[in-house]
Formats: sequence, C-alpha cells, structure tokens
Amino acid sequence: MRRRDFIAAAGGGLLASVNPPSIGAFVNAVAGPARGLLFGVDARVSAKLATALASLQEAAPTHPLLRAMGATGKVPVSDTRKLLASPKDLAYNHLLLIGRPDDPLIVAAWQREAEFSAKGAYIYGFGGFSGDVGYVESDRSPFLHSLVVPSAPYETEVITITGTTDEGIALALRAFLDRGLVNGVVAANGWKRTETTLLDRDPLPPKFELPVELAPETLEGYTRVAYVQASEDEYRGVLEDTSLEPLQMARFKYYRAGAWDGKGAAAAFDNYSFGLHRRAYGNTLWLARFASESDASAAAPKIAATAKLTRSGERWTGVQPAYGFAPPGQQSAPAGPLQLWQQKEWVLMSTLDSTKGSAS
Repeated sequence: MRRRDFIAAAGGGLLASVNPPSIGAFVNAVAGPARGLLFGVDARVSAKLATALASLQEAAPTHPLLRAMGATGKVPVSDTRKLLASPKDLAYNHLLLIGRPDDPLIVAAWQREAEFSAKGAYIYGFGGFSGDVGYVESDRSPFLHSLVVPSAPYETEVITITGTTDEGIALALRAFLDRGLVNGVVAANGWKRTETTLLDRDPLPPKFELPVELAPETLEGYTRVAYVQASEDEYRGVLEDTSLEPLQMARFKYYRAGAWDGKGAAAAFDNYSFGLHRRAYGNTLWLARFASESDASAAAPKIAATAKLTRSGERWTGVQPAYGFAPPGQQSAPAGPLQLWQQKEWVLMSTLDSTKGSAS
C-alpha cells in the first residue's frame, strides 16, 4: 500500500477541507497587466496533435471555459520551453499546457499527484496504468502565486494536459475539448493496471458520456464550463458517510463573470474555491447516482447530516464550512451556501450562489 493512499483513506470524508492558498496570495494586491489566455504546446508532440490543436483553436471562442478565460479569437500558441523563460507571461495569463510529462513547463506547473515512468503512470485516486493514458489536471497558477510576483491582482488558472503516450495526450485533449474535462484520466481500449492500490478507480473511456441532463448549461445565473471526474477517495467518502457506494459520481464546475477577479488576501480563498482545482468545491454542482431510488433516499439525509444541513421542503439547505482563515480580530465566515436534494436515483448538491450576479 502506498503511504499517501493510506493517509488519504484514513482522513477521507465527503466534505474535505480545501487546500490553503500559497503565501503569494496574502500580499496587498496591485494592478497587473491585462489578463489573457495562452496555449503552451510541447514541440515534440505538436506535429502528432496537429488535427486536435487545429480543432482547439477553432473552438476556443465558443468553448465555455476558454471563453470564460478570455478567448475571443485565435489564442496565441507558444513552445512550452520558450514560454517557461517568460515569467510575466506565465503569471498574468490563464494557461492551457499540452505536452509530455517530462516537459519542463509541465513539470513546473503540475501538482505532483501523478507519476509517469517507462511502465506507465500512477495517478492519485485512480491507481497505476499502462497503455495510452491521458491525464488532465487544473489549478490556480503557481506562477502567479510565487515569490517573483509581489502581489496577485486577480486569479489565473492553469490546465495541464499530458499522458503516457502522444496518443494518450490526444485523448486527454479531446476529452477537454469535447466534454470539458479539467481533472481526470482517460484511456484507450487495452489499458492495464500496473499495480493494485487502496484507491483504484478506472479511467474514462475515449467517448465517455456525462449526465448533462441533470446539469443545465446555465443555472441560477452561472454557465457550466467544466467537468471533474470523481476519484476513488471521493467514492470512499460517500461510502463512509452513507454506507452506500454510488454507481457514478460527477462534478460540474460553473462560472460567473468576475469569479476570478478578486484582489489580495480578502479574495484569495474565494478565488481558489471558484477555480478549477479538483478539490475546489465553489460554484459546483455535485451528483451521485445510487443503485436505486430507495438507496438515494437513504443516502440523502445521511449526507445532509454530515454537511449539517436542515430540511426545507424537498431540499436540505445550509452553508459550506468556513475556509478556516480570517484576518486578525475577525471570525471565519461560511464559504457560501450549500443545497442538497434527491432526483430519483440521484443525489445532488449545489454550492452555486444565486445572489452573486449573472454569468457572462
């Protein structure tokens, strides 16, 4: 058993705390350059991904997430090695990075939740694989929250797309482009497990389907922009809380105009929560499908009790836990509203706040 798997399982739970922002977010904010969007592509794979990259460029202005990140036309594409030499561009732009796992910029950007080697990949919450495996992860930019940037005037997000092979990278890029995958694993037929771990969850197939009928494109003034694949530790959290394991889980990320525009320490936690990290639960619609409607009926009040929600008609309502940080002399405020309800065999939770304005 891997030590980190054991730690994750021992500390698992449905409503885990979000990661605290890095120290760079806690300085006084000043105006920075106009924020944009850049694509960074590993030159070693660009020829093999030519068709997918052309599709990405064509779709960028209408892709919900890329549009939210500032795509209005053709997005600039840079060689990852050249982009790595431009700290200002890295810090003050949203980034979509595509490359092999040993690409220096990929290595600098990602979160160390995956390990790649000659035998394949180990990905936290999913396990070890060989074959054509694609991997997508997202986070707020480590380049903005760094010592070279004295203050963070807004948030920037980084989406990293890589894989065990160039074919796997192409699968991951297609999953992002077609289905909005920003955190997860996709693999071609024929993949195999290289080891058995405590937290094994199968990768998505190339043409996976999503329960989008339960996740409208627009909801309460927000726009659906991304999908996060649930990892095995999340399934174990629900099992721990309800004694029932869902057959399927999904998280859809929604966006509203201005969600990443907050400045300085006061906005740092909101910026993180509203962002694309796999553990960032702000602006999210969460779904779990159980084996039957009766199982969902049994699970819903148990999840509500764990979340300290109160029954109100057909829904349970309450607030998300506080972020755990407050300025001196102040108490931590709740991170936002939380609602839970049942829809046939599904249990849904929402952290969308309808009082916060409209989507772009």
